[in-house]
Amino acid sequence: MVVFTRIDDRLIHGQVVEGWVNFLKATCILVADDTVASNASQCSIMRISAPQGLKVCIGGVQEICAEARSSAYDKERVILLFSNPSDALRALKLGLGCTALNIGGMHYTPKKCKLMDVLAVDDADREALKAIMDMGVSVFIQTVPTEKPQPLAKVLGGVCKTS
Repeated sequence: MVVFTRIDDRLIHGQVVEGWVNFLKATCILVADDTVASNASQCSIMRISAPQGLKVCIGGVQEICAEARSSAYDKERVILLFSNPSDALRALKLGLGCTALNIGGMHYTPKKCKLMDVLAVDDADREALKAIMDMGVSVFIQTVPTEKPQPLAKVLGGVCKTS
């Protein structure tokens, strides 16, 4: 069963494996990313970075969405990771059940607007995030479990910081 759904452009990394996996007592991570799934090197690096005993399944958005909806993970405590809002929205449109979505990190790149240290968006990100919220999903920013969650709606309309 999926216990936590997160957008984090780094996917599997320290905050996820040291913070969220332990906090949620997760037994499995599903990574839904078409680009990563097609890159054997990236898949290997992610699998190696996960703690021993933690199941890791990496696939395209459609494949992982189907896996998450199947009974294959009913006895697992699953963290579902996306690298961007468009992929999360696509999964929701494919029938992924999700009532809450965590944003852990969408970092600044050129052509993105920095709303806060861990959140930079472009127009496509804004549109996807708004569509997700319009579907009734609670979207919040929280990098680690000890941090207070911040509703995305309070930040998304903010003024962009360019540095």
